[in-house]
Amino acid sequence: MSLTLQEMVVQLSKISPISWGMYAFSRDPLKNKIDDATKKEMIEKAIDCGIKKAQWVIETYKTNNPIEIANQLGLQVNSVCKGQVADRVLFALFTPPNTIDIMEEPIEKAVSSLETMNIISKETIYNLILGHEIFHFLEEEDESIYTRNEKIVLWNFFGIKNRSTIRALSEIAGMYFSLTLTSFVCSPFALDVILYYNYNTKESIKIYNDILQFS
Repeated sequence: MSLTLQEMVVQLSKISPISWGMYAFSRDPLKNKIDDATKKEMIEKAIDCGIKKAQWVIETYKTNNPIEIANQLGLQVNSVCKGQVADRVLFALFTPPNTIDIMEEPIEKAVSSLETMNIISKETIYNLILGHEIFHFLEEEDESIYTRNEKIVLWNFFGIKNRSTIRALSEIAGMYFSLTLTSFVCSPFALDVILYYNYNTKESIKIYNDILQFS
């Protein structure tokens, strides 16, 4: 029997921050170049980075409302109808230097279901997504931020090292930045399940099961 969205969200709310971080790493192209112990250390630092950046923003701008924060930062926030790109559902896109596009279709599809509305409001979904993209803007502005300075060596040729940042760390920090602003019941990574549910329930359950592997 298929799981309901309510049942999945209840289970997702019990997943630890480290497990969510391991899920994020599982989707990173560099995942096999980092051992699990190092990943866990990096996850903890990325979570701390996101939380502290959010606390700084709240203190600096005197609000935890992502819309008000975006306005004070001078960000151009656009609502875009399109959400489906090829076989991928896109929630939002930050384009430097200061443009954020929020895709309306996945949000509207999510709240078109009474089951979803009983779990999360349209406003909360919007704020979680916008908050995450605000982090990416702040990340671009801060050369000293952890997510831009933690790197791994991809190759070493006669002393010449090719180093790369790790996308998963940016995503983890962004999620915990957004979570600190909104105080949602579980990690914003759960939106991968919630927003996909009304596009393809089978795929949403598959993502849910993938996440549980790290719990």
